[in-house]
Formats: sequence, structure tokens, C-alpha cells
Amino acid sequence: MTTSLLLSKIINLASARNRRGKQPVKSHANDHHERRRELRRESSDRLFLQIVQSEEQRLVGTTISSSALDASENGLKIASDQHIPVGCVIDLWVDDSAGTGKFFLSSEVRWVIEDRPGSFKLGVKLLGSAATDIQEWRERQA
Repeated sequence: MTTSLLLSKIINLASARNRRGKQPVKSHANDHHERRRELRRESSDRLFLQIVQSEEQRLVGTTISSSALDASENGLKIASDQHIPVGCVIDLWVDDSAGTGKFFLSSEVRWVIEDRPGSFKLGVKLLGSAATDIQEWRERQA
């Protein structure tokens, strides 16, 4: 009898959420890219990245053409056809698709997912540095 009562309460709770237009939040243990605190905006900014620090020394100096998928004040989600390991420090040259300028940024790769063979998405955390355009970037994102 208690099991059916509990099930009834769960069903009522789910129905109440649906009536309010709220769907239950899905939680995925591997959803590392969902940790941002800032508002994201979709992006189609073209960018070049150069690996400047990596445990795999052969990667240092590699330059890759890629594009941003979304952006926030402190991070980017990037589409790339090359795998870049977590922990790499990369310099980014972002060509703003809105035509407001180009930005030089430094970042660290925080997560990488292979969507399909040869297609990767990676999340980078932007690093504050006096020699970059981080302040202008943050103002643009705000």
C-alpha cells in the first residue's frame, strides 16, 4: 500500500511540474560543459588557436583553424577537426562575426568531446592576462 501511495505522489509531482511548464532537470555525469556561471550566447565567430603549452610536446606550436559555437565572459565552446587534450593552454585569435573587431585571448582546455570521428567540441576557460584583449572581450559579452 505504501508503494502505491509513493508512486501516486511522484506522479502528482510530475504532473504539477508539467502544468507549470517546467520539465525535470536532466543530470548527466559527463556534462562537464554545463558548468558555466555566465550567460552564453550562440556564436559563429571564426578563430585560430595555437597550442602554447601541452604535456604532449609535439603539439606545442600547432595552429588550428576552428569556429566558436557559443561564448561567455569567461569561456568558449569550440568546434574543431583536431583533438586538443584537456589541460592544454591555447592562444586564441577570435574574428568577431558581428564585425566589431578581433580579440587575442589566452585559455585552458577544460573538456573535450568527440561528436563523431574527426569532429570535436571543446570547452575552454579564458585566462586573465595583461597581454590579451580579455577586458574588451568581457565588455563585449556583458
